[in-house]
Amino acid sequence: MTLKIRRTILNLLLVPAVAAVAAVSAVWFVWSRNEYALGFDGPLLTAQWWSSWRPSEGSDFVWALAGLSFMAIIPLLSELILRRRFSRSPSPEMFFFRFFLLTLPLQVCRLALSPIVSEMLPFEMPITWELTVARIAWFGRFLGITALLNIGLYTSDVPFRRSGTILGMGSLAALAVAVMLPLDSTQLLSNLLFRSGAETALALASVVLEILAVLSLAGTAVTQRNSRYYLLASVLLLVLVGMDFSFFLSKPLLAPGLVFILFGIMGFSREVRKIYQWL
Repeated sequence: MTLKIRRTILNLLLVPAVAAVAAVSAVWFVWSRNEYALGFDGPLLTAQWWSSWRPSEGSDFVWALAGLSFMAIIPLLSELILRRRFSRSPSPEMFFFRFFLLTLPLQVCRLALSPIVSEMLPFEMPITWELTVARIAWFGRFLGITALLNIGLYTSDVPFRRSGTILGMGSLAALAVAVMLPLDSTQLLSNLLFRSGAETALALASVVLEILAVLSLAGTAVTQRNSRYYLLASVLLLVLVGMDFSFFLSKPLLAPGLVFILFGIMGFSREVRKIYQWL
């Protein structure tokens, strides 16, 4: 994959990132004018983490909106900064990490399931559209994990010129999971997701892929005898834990999850610069 193709892919991913910032800005503007209430009338539950539930509260939407605002603004700002520092970098680690960051704004589509957006629309959103929104959110999650998993592949023995093929296969796999995911349209949760009938399988698949992403980087440290990759694997673990905590947009894990992601972004870019000796 040439630098031009990589730039094109990242530029395309900037489009939903910019749209996500516009969407959260619009919702915050409407809320600031107190035109619509923030409380949920329907959902009785919210997911704190995998298979961890609690009763819904009136502040749940505010937490979700704050989390989605972070996932829209921080990845966009990070990409603008990282492209200046790594625009000519051949580093596969940084390309796939930037790709991962630009999948986070896909979560902002969940705002379409919020009470504010429902009141703003001049029509009632069909349930098929709502399920599609939830599937896009799950697609973005698995696409991001796939991108991080590729980091370990291309720091070992896989030629980087094959990255387009493997990234495409990973995208198709993430799309297949999202499309086939069983969702209960009668159980909308306060964290703007539908309850799934495969929660255990989803949790197992997500955690296993995240562990593999970290172990692949640790394996690179062994094969290349470069201790910097142990540090890079540690930072990647911080990012993955943060993503896992923040995906559900629910207190009390949302705040530490977002902090982990923020520090992970800074740590990852620093370690990549040291690995390639860009002082």
